[in-house]
Amino acid sequence: MAAKIALRQVPPPALVVIRLCFGAAVFLGLWAARGRERVARADLARIALYAVFGLIANQLLFIEGLSRTTATNAVVIGASIPVFTVGVAVVLGRERVTVWKLAGLAVALAGALAITGAARFEAGGGRMMLGNLLVLANSLSYAIYLVLTRSVLTRYRALTVIAFTFLFGALGSLPFGAAPLARSAAALSPRTWAAIAYIVVFPTVGTYLLNAWALARAPSSLVSIFIYLQPLVGVLLAALVLDERPQVMTAVAGAAIFAGIALVVVDARRAQARRDRLTLSAPRQTGGPPPGAGG
Repeated sequence: MAAKIALRQVPPPALVVIRLCFGAAVFLGLWAARGRERVARADLARIALYAVFGLIANQLLFIEGLSRTTATNAVVIGASIPVFTVGVAVVLGRERVTVWKLAGLAVALAGALAITGAARFEAGGGRMMLGNLLVLANSLSYAIYLVLTRSVLTRYRALTVIAFTFLFGALGSLPFGAAPLARSAAALSPRTWAAIAYIVVFPTVGTYLLNAWALARAPSSLVSIFIYLQPLVGVLLAALVLDERPQVMTAVAGAAIFAGIALVVVDARRAQARRDRLTLSAPRQTGGPPPGAGG
């Protein structure tokens, strides 16, 4: 919703530049204050690639798509991120397909679609259809980022990886949005700046940092499925702040989301237990001869 407000005065590529440049400034400042961790050149190249999928393409596709379609459509299509994440992880050989994982994904997806109002989805034509496709491409791009970035997050602190990701993302976004930003910045209203500030603090700094922290500790499919909590949290906040009454279907959908997440969590724990058993059963390598060897 905040993005829709900002887009009334800010061209889509300009909003991406603002978001990524402010985000880069915050993350680099935190990285410098917490102790600068060195990153190998090969890993810097990897992080630059991750920035293309997770920030540059992801943000440009989403903002351009949102400017052409409805907020409801964008939320409904965003529910495809965990589905894409599992698919990408399986195709790249990072995770295995299991019945538990697929069942959890299906149950949570059904709950999320019920809350986000999938029945109000508008396929439309022309401009709206293009917007829907751009948001869908954004979901795939972000899923690729979630899967790829996990490997480097196991070698460096989450703050280090996300700081350099945003640095490369900000630099990569400048050719697309610097000129539109220069033309529109002076005319922005206080309400638009407030919407931008919200976008930078919560969906940008907060979300990306927490995702990086989680990806360093859990499979990408497990991290991504928690996206389905977002619409549920939105409904609860609307009840608390706007005095809106949740419907019975909201409770049922919320229960489905939690059940689906629980199934994926169980699957992740089973997979970790299998890895632990394999590690314990693997023969130890020693420098001496095997028992019974010798003359």
